[in-house]
Amino acid sequence: MKRETIKLPGGASTQVLRGGEGETVVWLHGPHGLRGHDPVLAELTKRYAVIAPLAPGFNNLDEIYDVDSVHDLALHYDAVFDALGLDRVTLVGHSFGAMIAAEYAAHYPRRVAKLALLSPFGLWNDDHPVADLFSVPYAAFNTMLWKDGKASPEMSDPADEPNDPVEKQVQLAQAMTTIAKFIWPIPDRNLRRRLPRVLAKTLIVVGADDKFVPPIYGDEFANAIRGAKKEVIANAAHMAPYEKTEETFRILGPFLNN
Repeated sequence: MKRETIKLPGGASTQVLRGGEGETVVWLHGPHGLRGHDPVLAELTKRYAVIAPLAPGFNNLDEIYDVDSVHDLALHYDAVFDALGLDRVTLVGHSFGAMIAAEYAAHYPRRVAKLALLSPFGLWNDDHPVADLFSVPYAAFNTMLWKDGKASPEMSDPADEPNDPVEKQVQLAQAMTTIAKFIWPIPDRNLRRRLPRVLAKTLIVVGADDKFVPPIYGDEFANAIRGAKKEVIANAAHMAPYEKTEETFRILGPFLNN
């Protein structure tokens, strides 16, 4: 995929990956950021014209100083889509990116045609609490997200910097700082109140063995969004799209194509 920098109103800028041909799909990434060799992006670009913006803070923490809340985050992505010339969009988000996609679809319901939320978080249920990812040492970060506790080779190194332990820690610290700002504490973010505003055709996909966000949250999202469909991928955890990529696309493909 081609990496480029686009300018936004007010002088801000953001990085975007582009690739593939066909109908346009916008990919909003999870906690591992964007990589040129991301296997899920690779599958998407075989089928669609993919646009993947990098979330504020993942490249430079200074980017989140003026993005104070999830509402500002929705405004940021609206500016990104305007700069890219996108009108009604198809959003596919994973994990943190799925939360952003849901927030955007709730803030701008008429700008989202289809919404696919893969392992989404952003809701809270006292009976099934989300694990505290921020209490886990950086070295154990992936044990919470992957079924076998270890990241795949393609996703184990940060930002296309293979085997660079310092860069890995820097990227992970930036990612965790950014995610914490926008999601923690989850109950205070009130996403559940906004989800009924979503008008997009919606699919929720969760891993059956997700230790970070219990699979019951798939039902929580599906019940809050009118007409949403939920699918569960067996033998997969929070990183289900990467652990079970073929199975993910057997579910995702028909949804995006119809």
